[in-house]
Amino acid sequence: MKKIVLSFVCVLVACVASHAQGVKFESGTWNEILAKAKAGNKTIFVDVYTKWCGPCKHVSETVFPQEKLGDFYNPLFINFKMDAESPAGKEFVKTYPVTGYPTFFFIDGNGKVIHKIVGAKDVDGFISEAKMISMYARHGGIDNMMVAIKNGTADRELLYDYYQSANKKNKPEALNLYLKALPTEELIDENNKLIEEMSLYDKELMTRLVDEIVKASNDGRFSNGKYAEKFAFCIVFPVQYDITTFLRTSIQEGNWEWFNELLQLKERFANYGGRVYRGGKLLDGDLRIIQGRGLFFATPEYNKLCYWTRNKVNEDKFKSMLVPYMDKLITENPVDSLIKEDNNQVLDMIKKEGLKGQMQFFAQGIFEAGNVTAHNIIAWTDYFWKLSPSDKKTKELCGKWIKYAFNVNRFNDKVAVPAADLLARIGNFKDAKIILEKAIASQEELKNEDQKVYKKLELKLRDINNGKL
Repeated sequence: MKKIVLSFVCVLVACVASHAQGVKFESGTWNEILAKAKAGNKTIFVDVYTKWCGPCKHVSETVFPQEKLGDFYNPLFINFKMDAESPAGKEFVKTYPVTGYPTFFFIDGNGKVIHKIVGAKDVDGFISEAKMISMYARHGGIDNMMVAIKNGTADRELLYDYYQSANKKNKPEALNLYLKALPTEELIDENNKLIEEMSLYDKELMTRLVDEIVKASNDGRFSNGKYAEKFAFCIVFPVQYDITTFLRTSIQEGNWEWFNELLQLKERFANYGGRVYRGGKLLDGDLRIIQGRGLFFATPEYNKLCYWTRNKVNEDKFKSMLVPYMDKLITENPVDSLIKEDNNQVLDMIKKEGLKGQMQFFAQGIFEAGNVTAHNIIAWTDYFWKLSPSDKKTKELCGKWIKYAFNVNRFNDKVAVPAADLLARIGNFKDAKIILEKAIASQEELKNEDQKVYKKLELKLRDINNGKL
């Protein structure tokens, strides 16, 4: 009886093991494998390895044995291993050259390479590659597919498949191609989540999105308040965020053509009929720019100053624009304006109870208000100082702007150090010292218990007092 039970268990284990297997590699010569693939109209997956290759061993011992990968690869491919240093392997790599190990080939029954991978991957990486190969097969091969995409004759199904299976490098472009193929009602449908995944600027696509959004906002459907709100959150805000992202990229990369196109797109939103903007206006106010969506809601002057400073171009235009711009900004937004506009009740509570616990959470927005623009003002001033004569007038003007950048929100400790640094660099040690002392006093006023904040400010104050920049 025990022998019968033991035999049954062994058979059961063997059955389970045979079912729950990883990638199954077949034996035989390369010519036999090719013939089998051609007869069965299947693709061959070839692992080209060497015995001394560490990544080869890792993939063979930890990736290929996984059931998830076997379930995907075994029905789709004829899987085959080739030791590159064996006699058969040396002949193989003459026909299919490799530049490193492991190398993986997807080859059809006629011996044509469909796809090649160099380097190890994990299970999900191999599955992603397999999906791409399956996609090529559905659309008549990679050559036909890529020709259709290049010529603009690819249909929606092909473009969607291309997007779904594209690797990280190609995915942004593949997504844009698919979105451009959508009819308008689907492109700006509030359930189109793909807009949130856009990461590559495409003038044609972005222009169409902006124009269709503006058109939709003025055709009467926004009389339904709930629809208008959902449309704003699902379509409008993501497109605005995309414009901000692309503006930031154009500034970082110094792409003046893109930069100007994006400013024009931003201005097209002036005709938007939805109830999205504060007071019905397109802009938040340059002092209130926040990281992320900010540049969309900034004035063209603000964006141009950022571009010219970052890329050190158009020196004369930069200088001629900055002076009146800062005069206007300071006039319209007196110091401490951010604190006065924000929640004074929370600020009063913090002063009484100290900056700790829940108070720190509630206060975060108040203390970081103006952070982006304050740092930009310091960067603009630094650039202006380098372009201008080091005379008394320039020094006073730059000092005024730097002190303003700090004073619009004296509770933001992140601005004090760079402001003091620049003041000291232009020779104004007195005001640099005043800013740091004021920053420390402001934190004490809040009863801030974070000693790291004080240490940073005190060390900088010590350096200023010692005449060190």
